[in-house]
Amino acid sequence: MPLAVTRRTYNASADRFTNNRASVTRYLSVPEGVTPKGTHIVDRAAWLGLVGAAGAGDILVWVHGFNMDQAEGLERRRKIEVGLAAAGWTGRVLSWDWPSNGDIASYFSDRTDAKHTGPYLVADMIGPLLNLHPRPRIHMLCHSMGAYLALRGFSGTGDSGAPGTVPWGIDEAIFVSADVDKAWMETGAWGALVMDLRSKRLTNYYSTLDAVLDVSEGIAKGEERAGRNGMPDTIPARFHDVYCGEQYLQKVPAATRTMMGSHRWYFDDPGFYADLAATLSGADPAAMPTRRPVVGSPDLALLT
Repeated sequence: MPLAVTRRTYNASADRFTNNRASVTRYLSVPEGVTPKGTHIVDRAAWLGLVGAAGAGDILVWVHGFNMDQAEGLERRRKIEVGLAAAGWTGRVLSWDWPSNGDIASYFSDRTDAKHTGPYLVADMIGPLLNLHPRPRIHMLCHSMGAYLALRGFSGTGDSGAPGTVPWGIDEAIFVSADVDKAWMETGAWGALVMDLRSKRLTNYYSTLDAVLDVSEGIAKGEERAGRNGMPDTIPARFHDVYCGEQYLQKVPAATRTMMGSHRWYFDDPGFYADLAATLSGADPAAMPTRRPVVGSPDLALLT
């Protein structure tokens, strides 16, 4: 049964979760395709028991982005799980659900909610997962503003934020269409420092054809986005850019290339899942059959 952790408020009278920020974290066990309700709330110990029942192994924490409501975020979790399974990855996919409004006009309010809920991602989800026995390998997949949430959460949480796991950290960190400033990821900048400290490897999938991030750059007064322009030339040795523009042009028919599609197409592409599965398994980037060299660049390109 799909498992999620949410920071949305719960309206008991309507028996539904809202788009507002909650003061508590709730743990959910929700049947596939069902709208979360009060009966799906379980306590932390019971939730961790459900996670641990599958035994040690790999866990991927999915962090959705801007303009995604709760139902769509949970549906995307299922799509990721199916795509990775088809590519041969055998881990579990869990959802971190934060109160995005699911409205394209709510960029700034979503960004505020992402910033304020970020630390709970570590304290209430990643930390408890790291304390399971036997300890699983924890990975994180962040899309769009979900990468911003993770950066804020990781930077705002010290070792005491995940008791029993000092120093705490995850294995593979994955950014897709990351709505974060490119400059933050340069060696010595705050974003690079925190991700280099808290993850064994960071992979950044980006595309210059991402029309949503083109708009985001305008909103952010011209600040280039890592999900559209890649990371800076100088980055930590364990950071890897993967250019995905050519894959987009080859795999997405011209008639279906929409603005939102240019930002989300990854999750419908088997080639992306094949590359992601290899990444989660710790494969050497240079040896992956899903990647090709980019002329005049140190980056590799996703091309299947």
